Formats: sequence, C-alpha cells, structure tokens
Amino acid sequence: MASGRISLLVDSPLRDMLIAARGLPAEVRKQIGVQTKAAAEPIWFGETRDRAGTRLQQRALVNPARVGVTARNVFLRSGSVGKLASGTPVSAIAKAAEFGADPTKQITQRSRKGNRYSRRLGNAFGIPRRGGNTFHPAARDSIPRFAALWVQTAVRTALDALELKGK
Repeated sequence: MASGRISLLVDSPLRDMLIAARGLPAEVRKQIGVQTKAAAEPIWFGETRDRAGTRLQQRALVNPARVGVTARNVFLRSGSVGKLASGTPVSAIAKAAEFGADPTKQITQRSRKGNRYSRRLGNAFGIPRRGGNTFHPAARDSIPRFAALWVQTAVRTALDALELKGK
C-alpha cells in the first residue's frame, strides 16, 4: 500500500554519516543495515499498533508492517504482504483501511449461488480521512526517531568494528 522513507537530499548528519560509511568495509556496512533493521522493526510495529483503531486496520496495516534498510534509505512498509483469513490479499483493502471509504457507496457482489446483487459498503472501513488512520500518522511521528537511530547504530557498529580490528 504505502511506503515512507527518509530522504537524504538535504544536508544533514544522516547524509554525512552515509558519505563516511562508503569508506567502511562491506561487512561493516552490512552489519549497520542488520543492526538498524533489528532496532527499527519493534519501533515501527509499536507505532502502527498504537494507531490501529479497528480489527481490520490491525489485520491489514499492522500485522504486515515491515522495515527495510538499504545502504541509502530506511523503508517503512505496511499493507502490502499477506492475506486475510478470508483469502483476500491485504494489498486489496489496505487503502480503504488506511483512508476509510464512503459508507453509502453501492457495490455489486455475487452470492454463493452466483446471483448478482448490490448493497451499500457500510462502515467497515470507517469514514474517509485525508491524513490516514494508521500508517501515515505513524510514519510522520516515527521518521525522526528512525533517523536518530540510524546514525547512532552506524556510529556504534563502525566503532565496534574498528575496535575489534585493532585488537
């Protein structure tokens, strides 16, 4: 459904850290990514879990929440992996779970016997909300934490690697 990321287009300590990390050995750079992901996933899962107001948001946005770390970015993902108990892909309903849907919208369905009928969508997704319900507020509040975490983890991992190398 959605993905948020930290941009390095502006001059920042993150950008300086990544430029300095280019000179580190490949194994140390890999460890920085592994350590950052291990520390960031519980934070991201907690942030999304705290904002989920319904079971549908929990199943569609919180359970598939993931963090991806590359050499240049930390990616925050939600609502793109997995299926619900009904077999519906999470990605098919993630947008409606995040932003809500008009309860009076008419949708067409088929019964088990194959007959077509129309019904109203109802309030399963909640009222429409431009700023989102779960993912976007969580990303807005947690991105500064991830930036600080990334710098701290990179510095700590690099110093640990240099300390072991000196012994």
